[in-house]
Amino acid sequence: MAPVVSRGGGGGGRTMGAKERKEAAQREKDAGDEAYDEELYKRAVAHYAAAADLDPGDISCLIKRAKANFSMNKCKECVVDCDEALRRAARCEVKLAADALFLKALALLNLAVCAADHEPAITALEESLKLCPGNKETRAKLGMAKRNMDAFAEQERLDQEAAKTHRDKGLELLRKKKYKEAEMHFTEAIKRNPRYPKNFSDRARCLIELNSFPKALEDANRCIELDDTLGMGYLRKGLVQIVMGKYEDAIATLVDGLKHDPQNLDIHNGLKECAARIKMAKDSDAIAKDLTKHQREIEYLHKQLKESENKASNERSRRMKSEKLVKTLSGQVEQLRSANERNANLDHELSECRVRSERLQSIQNRILQHFICPISHEVMNDPHMAADGHTYEAKFIRDWLRRGHNTSPITNVELEHKKLTPNRALRSAIEEWRK
Repeated sequence: MAPVVSRGGGGGGRTMGAKERKEAAQREKDAGDEAYDEELYKRAVAHYAAAADLDPGDISCLIKRAKANFSMNKCKECVVDCDEALRRAARCEVKLAADALFLKALALLNLAVCAADHEPAITALEESLKLCPGNKETRAKLGMAKRNMDAFAEQERLDQEAAKTHRDKGLELLRKKKYKEAEMHFTEAIKRNPRYPKNFSDRARCLIELNSFPKALEDANRCIELDDTLGMGYLRKGLVQIVMGKYEDAIATLVDGLKHDPQNLDIHNGLKECAARIKMAKDSDAIAKDLTKHQREIEYLHKQLKESENKASNERSRRMKSEKLVKTLSGQVEQLRSANERNANLDHELSECRVRSERLQSIQNRILQHFICPISHEVMNDPHMAADGHTYEAKFIRDWLRRGHNTSPITNVELEHKKLTPNRALRSAIEEWRK
């Protein structure tokens, strides 16, 4: 801890001891509290900063300064103060650490402009709840943050869909050379999705066609900011610079574009156009020197393009042969697949036949001894059991008894009674067999 020099009194500066530093820090903190209560937040920040310097171990000074910064809507400064307080916090300072996390989350929520921005705030609130699980305010704020994140996510989804609709319409109008209408749709797409670089590139193209070069240059620069690997951003910027007569800047821009997109023919053509304009310019000697400076790099990039074209041509030939072979093989594979499916269907049908045959055999084995009438040898329709224990066709046995017989048709033994009992089990088996 560095010594602090007191400047009070008339005897010159002297070094403050640890106790005096703490007392001085407390005075600064009290002054900061007084200023904060009077809504003099800037003065409060100064007092809390002095207190934090005098007593670095007291993280409440940093949290109070963060709160004052938050009251002035200086949310980034608030987050920095909270992070520093958390870095200094000792394990025993649980309540202060929870307060720092809560305050940091509030600042992050104020800074949030998309769904993803809510995630660190939600994490901070969850960490604060772990330290102080019973804090109702923190729990309520966590619920609100999650709902806000969901709302942002839903709005972003709707904006993405609307942006795509406007972009598709803009591209359609661009193909029809209706540049003003296309520019309006790209503008609507940008409003709903301001971080998609191609919308800026395509609007820049419309603005170039409408001779609105300063705005086109702004869009081209924004496209490059969002994606510095997209060649079309450099192309739009280079073309605007050519039209505006800034040939040196155009050369540098287009060369940068070729570094990211060496096979872009439009950029190569832009360089050729720039070279042609230079030859026609009055101060062509001075500009030509700048072109010569890039000439070797341009020639190398042109050579790369030529090699890429040859490679692409060979690749196309190989791809066509491969596609033909793949098509032939695909036909054969399809035939084989169809044959396999037919075989599988036949196997399935055969398996079902086996099951039905086995089931029928089981039924036949079960009813074999009573399957036909023992007198007529016909399949029974209405099997009934007589007193002799044998099963007969109902019509036959009733006629037998009606004719005055009182003995069994098979054994000729006298029947104890003439009552007939339906053989339901046999009837069920016969019906199942018939099916």
